[in-house]
Amino acid sequence: MIRKPQVRHAWRATANLAAWVIGCLLALAASLSAADLDGQRLYSKHCASCHGPEGRGDGPDAGVFAPAPRNLREGFLKQYQTDALVRRIRDGTPLQLALDLPALQAHATEVNALVSHLQRLPTIDWATVADGWAIYNDRCEVCHGRYGGGSSVLPPGVRPPRALSDPAFQRSISDQELILVVRHGRKGMPALTPRVPESAAQPLAGFARVLSPGFELYTQYCASCYGDDGLAVRHPAGSLGLPTVTFDRQYFARRDPTQLHEAVWHMLKDQKPAMPHYRWTMSEAEARAIVEYLQRSDAARGRHGRGPIPQ
Repeated sequence: MIRKPQVRHAWRATANLAAWVIGCLLALAASLSAADLDGQRLYSKHCASCHGPEGRGDGPDAGVFAPAPRNLREGFLKQYQTDALVRRIRDGTPLQLALDLPALQAHATEVNALVSHLQRLPTIDWATVADGWAIYNDRCEVCHGRYGGGSSVLPPGVRPPRALSDPAFQRSISDQELILVVRHGRKGMPALTPRVPESAAQPLAGFARVLSPGFELYTQYCASCYGDDGLAVRHPAGSLGLPTVTFDRQYFARRDPTQLHEAVWHMLKDQKPAMPHYRWTMSEAEARAIVEYLQRSDAARGRHGRGPIPQ
């Protein structure tokens, strides 16, 4: 039986440990300024799918590349000045990536789904959807996952949510119902806290409507070269070696379904993709925010118990 002095000592040690942990967490949170949070958001949108949520080269799309994307936490950030890293993101020569074809073919079984998404591209209001995508990343991705199929790591006490990308779900709900759900929730899905403002509900619902198996495939294999909207090749024709095709209404009017399927297989099997660079889609300030967020989070990890960054 533990004597009272030992109980007090154990309680004091536990309290001190809890206070130390809380102090570390508060210090880490304090180190993330508003600029860091903006950099974190931009990194999540443009980089995390390949480089991983913490920059360790383990993003959800990393498995289709051989070799895998670079681990940014293994001393890479210390090899270059900030300005050089910003230029590398925006202006660097595209890095040719070799596809892991077995992994690619395993993911590319739903060609019909990808063709269906391609055909939708010209019909989507991308200005509105882009706003909704940012809201989704901030408010919904933690439970519903990057592509709407559900997250593999849910917050404590949260049950696996309905897959928003499931075509059956998409068919079961009207646009107006979807707007109501993202604001007020419904059975099995609590409302977001704080509640999504009315002005944000339509963009968020608009992005939720884009979610599908085809959207996931397109984002993984096509968007880095063709753009999220299929029209993002806004640079001199042929520069950087990127495609000059745009998936507009005229493109689909000139092709029958068989030709579309053949074109999809060409993209997935024959084309050499490249690590994207962002001269035409990302400002220098945004690229700098990403670099500075990575640098400061690296430093914070070193200060708060994760050890020095390997050289």
